[in-house]
Amino acid sequence: MCGIFGFVAQRERPATDVLAGLKHLEYRGYDSWGVAVARNGTAVLEKAVGSISDAITDLSDARASLGHTRWATHGGVTQANAHPHLDCGSRFALIHNGIVENYRELGSRLSREHRFLSQTDTEVLVHLLEEELEREGDLLPALLRVFREVQGLSAVAVLDALTEQIAVAKNGSPLALGWDRDAFYVASDPIAIFDHTREIAFLEDGQAACISSAGIDVFEVADGRSIEPEMRALSWDGRSSGLNGYTHYMEKEIEEQPRVLEQIAGRRQDAEGLARAIAASRDIYLVGCGTAFHAALAARYMLSEIGHRSATAVIGSEIELVLPSMGPGSLVIAFSQSGETIDVLEAVRAARTSGATVAALVNAEGSALHRFADLSVLLGCGPERCVLSTKSYTAKLAVMQMTAYTVAGDPERGQAEVLAAACRLKELLRAEANDGAVLDVARRVVDHQHMFILGRHRNHPQALEAALKIKEVSYMHAEGFASGELKHGVIALITHGTPVLILAPDDDFRAEVLAAAAEVKARGAFTVGLSPEPEPEFDMTLEVSGAGSGQYEVAVLAQLLAYRLALLRGCDPDKPRNLAKSVTVK
Repeated sequence: MCGIFGFVAQRERPATDVLAGLKHLEYRGYDSWGVAVARNGTAVLEKAVGSISDAITDLSDARASLGHTRWATHGGVTQANAHPHLDCGSRFALIHNGIVENYRELGSRLSREHRFLSQTDTEVLVHLLEEELEREGDLLPALLRVFREVQGLSAVAVLDALTEQIAVAKNGSPLALGWDRDAFYVASDPIAIFDHTREIAFLEDGQAACISSAGIDVFEVADGRSIEPEMRALSWDGRSSGLNGYTHYMEKEIEEQPRVLEQIAGRRQDAEGLARAIAASRDIYLVGCGTAFHAALAARYMLSEIGHRSATAVIGSEIELVLPSMGPGSLVIAFSQSGETIDVLEAVRAARTSGATVAALVNAEGSALHRFADLSVLLGCGPERCVLSTKSYTAKLAVMQMTAYTVAGDPERGQAEVLAAACRLKELLRAEANDGAVLDVARRVVDHQHMFILGRHRNHPQALEAALKIKEVSYMHAEGFASGELKHGVIALITHGTPVLILAPDDDFRAEVLAAAAEVKARGAFTVGLSPEPEPEFDMTLEVSGAGSGQYEVAVLAQLLAYRLALLRGCDPDKPRNLAKSVTVK
């Protein structure tokens, strides 16, 4: 989940180049950061706790430099625990993305005393490398011997200040390599390299590379065999063009959703490709994690209601539940913004082993999921710099709505409904900017610690997603429920003033949802209806138009409410605590 960026150049470059690369990767971790440069055979470090967004460095120019922005796993958020970590002689600076599950066992095998300065699992690797190089002086073979011993999903990069080389190896966590005329790069996401080159290769699991001023050589970790990297010229740009007048990226990305839907509506070929795969399948599994799983769950309702195809929605980490049912003829559709979510990647690999076909809805071109899938639909959302997913969620809904109508033989209606949703979202966002209805709701509920969201049928996934947005950015406890479950336990949690959102954007099942609203209101709840019109059961109403655009309006209103609550509660909406955008460790 951490960010890695480094370069080896033919002439000296400023260390600020590494800072600039790491700033593109801050979404991967903002607990702390560090940079190392090679200077006269010594690795010189600068490390600090906190966000890298405003970081500056006094490090001198160098031909080789390596940096890291951290999402803490082992060891607290301290300057000592920030990466890179040095060997005892300060020749090597090592950084790491992932978890060394057997770090205690590896540490017990060190043959002599070493100076440990951190509480991380990573530091043991640099001392193991130090001992390996005492036995053999070449950097890459020594790193391969150490890396073969590592248990867990990891990416490791090490700067050798003496030879001015960088060696890297990966198993699970992503690494990209970049070729320029007079410099060569490594990063955990190609967006950090795009300022310099679009000539990219991705390391696959079990591969390693040695980067020098002469170029990049790629090898197999298992036997050290040299291999030819597969070069790509990437056109996608996952970098942000800036806030453009917005206060936060979350606000900006919420506002971009009408444009995203319009673009998706113009790409009917994406839905047609998915529809053909669905038509050819025996059974369908929809896989995602977090927000992506909620999109998969919503897609299940769409395929059932519109396309008359049943599908099973599965959380990526729970794929074992359905693996025995998979085989040739099964179709797995994986949902992911980053394309690097480890639980989703492991799920699709297991599905492929069972004989299933893999399709993907993914935002990041060249990501591991994009490369792995038999059929990929690129969402084309542009960058999401906020840790929370907003526009990639509604993009997935739009692709799957168009796909469901294509399966049903009515692609024009799917396209029309997504375009209509885009128009309605423009009106909704304009109205909120003018009258601040969501802000009024936020002010009424901000001091509460618990909130519940009730939805029925196709609005159940929207209730789950609304709850996730509220709790992950405002830290208010929120839970989404199917409204029919209210009397099966949930109603015991309702006390006087408890905020309850009632999702009622359309006529289907409206009576049941209003009945649930009446039941919680009778017990003192403060009810907020997301509805085309006010109802006696609602204390406040956030207006939605219903019909085909209702799910998009509910999603955006929930995002806006989460954003407003975060600001009122003094939270950073772009960088919620303990979270990172791309979950690449288990």
